[in-house]
Amino acid sequence: MSSSYPLYRYIFHGTRLNITAEEQPSFATIGLGNSAAWPPFNEGHILSKGTTTCIKVTLPSTKETVYFKRYNHTKKPWEFFLRRSKAANELINYQRLKILNIPTLDTIAFYEKRKFGSLKIACIVTKELSNTMQLDDFYVDVLLKMPTKQRLNVLNSLKQQLFDQLRTAHDNGFFHLDLKWRNILIQQNGDNYMPIWIDCPRGIQRRYLNYRLKVADLSGLARKALSFFTAAQLYRMLYQYLGPSATKKEARKLFLDISKHLSRRPPKILKR
Repeated sequence: MSSSYPLYRYIFHGTRLNITAEEQPSFATIGLGNSAAWPPFNEGHILSKGTTTCIKVTLPSTKETVYFKRYNHTKKPWEFFLRRSKAANELINYQRLKILNIPTLDTIAFYEKRKFGSLKIACIVTKELSNTMQLDDFYVDVLLKMPTKQRLNVLNSLKQQLFDQLRTAHDNGFFHLDLKWRNILIQQNGDNYMPIWIDCPRGIQRRYLNYRLKVADLSGLARKALSFFTAAQLYRMLYQYLGPSATKKEARKLFLDISKHLSRRPPKILKR
């Protein structure tokens, strides 16, 4: 779905269902061509269930795997009154990332139901990316088991790519705000590995007064990194994020502010 798709228009009452034209026949085969089928849909492998339900679905007509995520707001229907739903915000954030050339997911469908402004249910469907693993699993199960030279080459490449992506996002006023390791996929293509950003319903676009948002994104990455890197290594990584013009004063302030942010909810350090 392009960034010009008519999603920004707020729907006050009724149902909205948008499916990309090429996927409409596939959705019809599993009953999702009809908007009434979206609230009770549970066909496939249920990955999580509750206020947010995530289902892994294989489309029988194309054998393509997609992820169906449903946000249920029946207990707090007024929480998103005159506000975008999480599903809508997530779709828009994927569009923003694509504009910035930061690898992310392809959205193929969106559903939302409101009653006089109160949000009942919102859903988003994204395509599965091939040859991918969450960063936390990739680091432990793949990267740490590589021969030393290969491990260092892959790690340095991933760090450079990730910090370039992060600096690009922040320089353009985009902040993920839930940038945990599990919300970054690593995709393998031969001997090359690429980080891909996913799962960003909390993301925000803000051009000014955004220093705290930068700290929040970097803290999300640092929380798990503290289990694998020393404080000195993380401090040096900040220079990769800040770029060649970074000053020692700037890096030190950012490092201390990240530490302060993490101290509010200290991370659990894994034993190595």
